[in-house]
Amino acid sequence: MACIPLKENSKFNKVCTYRHVIIHLPNYARPRFIKIKSNIELTPTFKYCKVQLMEEGFNPAVKDCLYFLDDKEKLYVQMTQDIYNSVKKYYFKL
Repeated sequence: MACIPLKENSKFNKVCTYRHVIIHLPNYARPRFIKIKSNIELTPTFKYCKVQLMEEGFNPAVKDCLYFLDDKEKLYVQMTQDIYNSVKKYYFKL
């Protein structure tokens, strides 16, 4: 999973991000999930606070936008509760 803060008044481009990831990263390094946050918390020593992100996982119930890599659609698709339930029940393979 990758967590990305966007600049103000900018939008996440699902298609361009997918293309960039496919071209520049090997299969094992491609983030299957991308979480868009308004800001990322830092520790006093300027390290990222990853515990909260790990606890949230890829559950779409959190307030942040969450996308997953869909090779069939060739873009990042926004995670919905239906997709989340399908993944948890092994109906949908990532």
